[in-house]
Amino acid sequence: MFRILDVQQYVPARVKFALKPFYRKIFPNRLHILLYPTFRCNYKCSYCPVVTKFDFGKVWDIKTELPATRWIEALEQIPPAVIYIAGGEPFLYRDLPRLVNDLPDRHSLVGIVTNLSVPLEVYQRIQKHIHLNVSFHREFTTQEQFIGKIRAMKDRFHLCVNLVATLENMPVLEEIRDTFESNDIDLHVDPYVDPQFQYTATQRKLLDRYIQSDRRPDEQLNFADLSQKRCSAGRNYINIVPDGGVYTCAAGISYVHSDLYQHLVRGNDVSAFRMGNLLDPAFRLNTSDQTCTLPCPMACDRDAAIIRHVN
Repeated sequence: MFRILDVQQYVPARVKFALKPFYRKIFPNRLHILLYPTFRCNYKCSYCPVVTKFDFGKVWDIKTELPATRWIEALEQIPPAVIYIAGGEPFLYRDLPRLVNDLPDRHSLVGIVTNLSVPLEVYQRIQKHIHLNVSFHREFTTQEQFIGKIRAMKDRFHLCVNLVATLENMPVLEEIRDTFESNDIDLHVDPYVDPQFQYTATQRKLLDRYIQSDRRPDEQLNFADLSQKRCSAGRNYINIVPDGGVYTCAAGISYVHSDLYQHLVRGNDVSAFRMGNLLDPAFRLNTSDQTCTLPCPMACDRDAAIIRHVN
């Protein structure tokens, strides 16, 4: 049987990135969940749209976070899903090891994002050999410290480093790539996405040297795209926030809550992005694709949803 976990652990990163755009052709109806157990983070990166530029931790603070037992009970009630855990820094959520270790067998955990900032013993409470998508933030750690921690964890987890191509990171992309390659560490570069930011032509030319085939900056950075789109988010892809609230997509969470995106809403009804709460016995996935005219800038949405432009 073909398993996504095997692809992550045994296939070279460059091959995995090349295959990612075909994920929905292989698994058109598999449920994909982006789960946020917390939006808290111990970093405050200058460019972060989740903590610094707009703090989702003020919308969902620690008091709203659910214990692992509630998550596990709720996840038992939904169809088999591919789950990716994001944040914030997920390892600040105290019950994360229990949630991962006791995740219902019907679901597959394909990864957790982390900045590697918490003590090693926290990661060691995870009893499964899982994928960690490790984010490198040069504002808060050195390459030497970061690589040292990766070395300490490589036997326990499958790791890939992600770096956002901010203006501060652009001049050192080549150095970082070469250093990581020499240490046998996979590196994935993401464009910096912000509705108030735009790369120059020179910067885009440089960025294109490092962007892998699973990223499409021209589409992700196009905040003027108000065309009508049919989207499977809500049907085969959902985002779940710390209190169990379910949204169709990551962009939808921002369109409903974030000041950074309010000017793009332009009076559009954003109520369809909210789907209810996973803890509600009456919660149901959408049964059909939805129509949306707002830009779709989030990489996670583009990875997991089927988006078709309506002619």
